[in-house]
Amino acid sequence: MTPNTDILRDQTFDVLLFNLESLKDHPELSEVVKAYLEGDYKTILRNPTSQTLYGKLVETVSLSREDQDASFQDAGFQDDVSAVQVLIANVTGPPTDWGNVFPKKDNETACREQCLKSLDVDGVSVYQHIPYVQLFCLARLVFTVFFPRIIGGEFRDCRWMRVRINAYHQRLLSGLSGGSMSDFSMLQNVIEKDLKELEGEILGEKSVLGTEAKVQFLLEKAQIYIMQGLDIKARENVRLVEMVSGFSYALSGALGKKTKFQQNDISQLVVFAKSRESEEATSDELVGNLKDTTLTSGVKRSGPIALELNDDTLLESIEFAKSDKIDNSALPPELADLKPDSQPQLKPLDQITLLTEATLKDALSPLDKLNSEEILPYAVRVLSDKPTNWQIYTQALLVRSRIEAHRSRTQERSVLQLQVIVDQIIADTQEESLPGTDGVPEIRVTQFLPRAKESESAAVSERLKYIFQLNTPTRWEIETELAYAWSGVGSFVSALDIFKRLKLWAEVALCYHSIGQEDKARQIIRRQLYSSSKGPEMDLYGIDAEEVLNEKWNGELRPTPPHAPRLWCILGDLDNDPTCWDRAWTISKKRYARAQRSLGEFWTKEGDLEKARESYLAATIVNRQNNDTWSRMGDIDLRVGNWDGAVIAFQQSIMIDDTDAKTYSNLGSALLSKHAEMMKLQKAQAKGVLVPQDDDDEGEVDFSKDKKEDPKAILHQALKAYKRAASLAHDNWKIWDNVITIAGRLSPPSFPDLLLGLRSVIRIRGPSVGEAAVDADILRALVLEVTSSERPENINLAESPENNGGIYIPPRGSLARALLSMVDSEIIPLITKRAELWVLVEKLSLYERDYSNALKCAERAWRMVTGGEEWMLDAEAWKGVVGATDNLVSAYENYGPMEVDGKEVEKGWRSKARSAVKGVMGRGRDAWEGSEGWEVLEGRLEELKC
Repeated sequence: MTPNTDILRDQTFDVLLFNLESLKDHPELSEVVKAYLEGDYKTILRNPTSQTLYGKLVETVSLSREDQDASFQDAGFQDDVSAVQVLIANVTGPPTDWGNVFPKKDNETACREQCLKSLDVDGVSVYQHIPYVQLFCLARLVFTVFFPRIIGGEFRDCRWMRVRINAYHQRLLSGLSGGSMSDFSMLQNVIEKDLKELEGEILGEKSVLGTEAKVQFLLEKAQIYIMQGLDIKARENVRLVEMVSGFSYALSGALGKKTKFQQNDISQLVVFAKSRESEEATSDELVGNLKDTTLTSGVKRSGPIALELNDDTLLESIEFAKSDKIDNSALPPELADLKPDSQPQLKPLDQITLLTEATLKDALSPLDKLNSEEILPYAVRVLSDKPTNWQIYTQALLVRSRIEAHRSRTQERSVLQLQVIVDQIIADTQEESLPGTDGVPEIRVTQFLPRAKESESAAVSERLKYIFQLNTPTRWEIETELAYAWSGVGSFVSALDIFKRLKLWAEVALCYHSIGQEDKARQIIRRQLYSSSKGPEMDLYGIDAEEVLNEKWNGELRPTPPHAPRLWCILGDLDNDPTCWDRAWTISKKRYARAQRSLGEFWTKEGDLEKARESYLAATIVNRQNNDTWSRMGDIDLRVGNWDGAVIAFQQSIMIDDTDAKTYSNLGSALLSKHAEMMKLQKAQAKGVLVPQDDDDEGEVDFSKDKKEDPKAILHQALKAYKRAASLAHDNWKIWDNVITIAGRLSPPSFPDLLLGLRSVIRIRGPSVGEAAVDADILRALVLEVTSSERPENINLAESPENNGGIYIPPRGSLARALLSMVDSEIIPLITKRAELWVLVEKLSLYERDYSNALKCAERAWRMVTGGEEWMLDAEAWKGVVGATDNLVSAYENYGPMEVDGKEVEKGWRSKARSAVKGVMGRGRDAWEGSEGWEVLEGRLEELKC
């Protein structure tokens, strides 16, 4: 059936998704629309149009996109949304027998294999045991081939469903392939293009969609970006959700107890959240709607059971202090009257927003205890709310499980909760059919809890209502996540059982490899790629059968299996054999970038940097969105002296991921090396000397001004790169040392950056190496810069010399103020043996006009120099003692007579000076009498007698 203008009423198909009620009265569509709204997808797929479309899929699944398009000239349309919803209904339950939806065909198995093959991208295959994958391919055929199309003289398209299908396709590829979303840039580009066009249609001024539809779109968009690892874009869309929906929430603190033995209330993290009450859905209406769901506070909750923590220290939940005096002044006005343990019911989409915020932080933030503490309250806020939807409640449990996996006291509940979720989903999606039907692994799981009764299970329409906004994992994805969770707690047997049941042979091999059984891992991979030399009967045995324990699987190559490029790469990793990676590259038609990355790493270790660079370059051509590949290629260019190539490679890597400190540091090194080369060329130009050329270069060096970059600008860029690296890896003192080096090489030097770098190095290294962390040369340069400049005026009267005993205090924000602060708080406490540091502190004290402290610094420096016995034997050490003594006498002469508050700094300065000189001369008489230094001391002593 072809849609016409009367049916659409000037609506786009994207708008029609949220206005299907308007088609209920249409005589030709009422039955179909009613069935769809009630979740009766069987009825829809049994109608003649659906059967025709399925026939088209069977006929054209192996054809090109153009041939498929041509076959749609007279095809129907009405099952557009149902096919993709049917696939996800199978993912989340409840069980449905789809065996009699479409007529049985002789080539049904071949059709399924062709459908799976049609989903391959760049040598990567989807999970090979997706139940009824034909339904997803049917939806993909309609929304990516049939649309866009001219229908009834009008251009018709359904971008929203195409985005959903392509994003789901991208997810199927990455979920079990060992790759990342960025490995499939073709799909990513298509999705991004449709999202931009949809944004104008849905959020634009002419949009006819309501707030709920706009929020759903933004949440889907955020989930797609989270899935793709684009955290900045994901955060932007979460912020837009707040603006569009009017939902207010904030992470704050409230007094309470977290442990059983805690005596006093301390601040605990909590999320305050409140939905906006609007005409579309008031608070009373929302509570009333809960009566229509299976998840209410008045009945037993269906869905996965929320397990208790049962810890001997931690409470099940935070016990907040019962006080009427709660300071919520820092919260937004709409949240200021909320109490942490008594918050209003949230709308379903607002609950999803909190879960999206938690998922965003958990997936794309650095893994540490502080982040985990900040993320958990988002999931807790949803779980403590009245559950309004089965799938939201399940997703909240799943998010909490993922967060709690990072803490030892909650890790047990995390794994067991995930097991309960898996058991529930498997129980709800398990069909009463023959084992092995449709090539899907038979699943029979012993559950922790009894299977839910039919009356307690949520309806299909409820489970699927927010499936795209939640981005709920598929059954096989969540089982795989459970397997990794078991392996994370050391239960490799449980993990292996799951991987084997799902027939994920690559994961099975990697699991064996992780426990040191490389021969078993190699055997499993080779079995997928090679046949047995003993004949095909060996294929009948399971991987753990005694008959195949010693089988080498060294027969002929099998026909290319699914995931073949990945299997060959794993075999190459096990054998360290570059021919395996070459074969993976070949059978993927030179599209599997992972193969070239492995080759690049191999040739780098072998020392053949030219081949390594060629491999990484090939990988970047196939996939330009992998920052690690660009970074590794930059490393090679850095090693071979290709500075321009290194700069470009590191910049490309940073554009993809700007949170990698190592890449920024390497970019700084490349720019610094480029600067050194440019300075060399400038010197050669000034001398008229021809600079040696590489073999590939022809002609003379062109020093024309329009082709020459400014070396100063390059050096400034290097400094910026190092500073960014240091800000990301603020505990890496070597990067800060590079900041100091570059800042010192600038003309004039960047003294604020010198100070910042030196202070950071002292902060990092000071606790372990003490005063050795202080670079005296850099400190001397800073002191010289401060003391040689005019003292800036301090307009703060409280810090004027008159109010501080004549001592000058530099104004806030000045270099002098920052330097004095660093010296007083971080350098002086470290000084134990280095007298030159006290000399520099003395100069700063003189700058402050703190003459008393300046004299004390000179005394301390002198004591350190004269404290040992080395100077009685070593001539250089003797010169140092003479210099320190001379400096001390000068300090007594300069500072002693000074008056502070009407009193001299040191009344007996002359006698102390003579005593110091005599003491040194007495100790060194036998060794140094008559030397040049001795004469200097005698001269100073004569001066003091005058």
